[in-house]
Amino acid sequence: KQTGFSSLQAINPEVIGWLTLYDTPVDYPLLQSEDNHKYLSLDALGNSNSVGSIFLDYRSSSDFSDFNTIIYGHHVAGGQVFGSLKYFVDEDYFAKHRYGSIYYGGRERGLEILAILEADAYDETIYQPAVKTTEERQAYYQYLLSKAKHKRDVAVSASSKLVLLSTCYVDVTNGRHLLVAKITDKVTQGVATSAGTEKSGFLLGLADLYDRLTLVPVWMLFVLACVLLVLALMMIGVILYLRARLKTILTFSRKNNKEAI
Repeated sequence: KQTGFSSLQAINPEVIGWLTLYDTPVDYPLLQSEDNHKYLSLDALGNSNSVGSIFLDYRSSSDFSDFNTIIYGHHVAGGQVFGSLKYFVDEDYFAKHRYGSIYYGGRERGLEILAILEADAYDETIYQPAVKTTEERQAYYQYLLSKAKHKRDVAVSASSKLVLLSTCYVDVTNGRHLLVAKITDKVTQGVATSAGTEKSGFLLGLADLYDRLTLVPVWMLFVLACVLLVLALMMIGVILYLRARLKTILTFSRKNNKEAI
């Protein structure tokens, strides 16, 4: 990870770290620019890319010294970038995925996942980086918990460092999923297992299918539905025809048998 980070940073100094959530697709470099638009459509090398990159809010401190650091990433079908954050809404998945790591300032630190939120993109209470006073930090954290779909009991003080991973919540206009995690000195590895993914595999597969369908134009879905309806009616017609033919054959066979007797 350090080698990959150093190589990327040599090419693009706006690469400031690396984010990993264990047993998920999230394992990406972190970037930060002078605004929150540049890396919506650029990769870590600065090349045009429709899925963009994972990047810090331009108002956040790049050394993660703030109480709350906001990190953005696109919701991409199939779980890429931050597309897998929706999986944490599943209670079993959330329970089995608790840890990650974050690399910055030449050192790797741990992440302990606290909560998964469903919120609005225009919620200014959440989307305010670097909350300052002790009272404001306490109120901010309590507000986060009030928006949590699932949460776990983890000690958080005014001196803690939180990261909020934000992505689109495709089912709701302006909806956002935010995964909240606490930065820790201890890096806990190998805790999450694939069991969580396997157990919820069917539900997660349906979620990915839904994501993909939302990318298809409405007219195309309508045409597909019409085609499927026509095929279903044709199949029913064939079945009824075969049933009628079979009935005719059986009736004719019985009649011949009676005449023969």
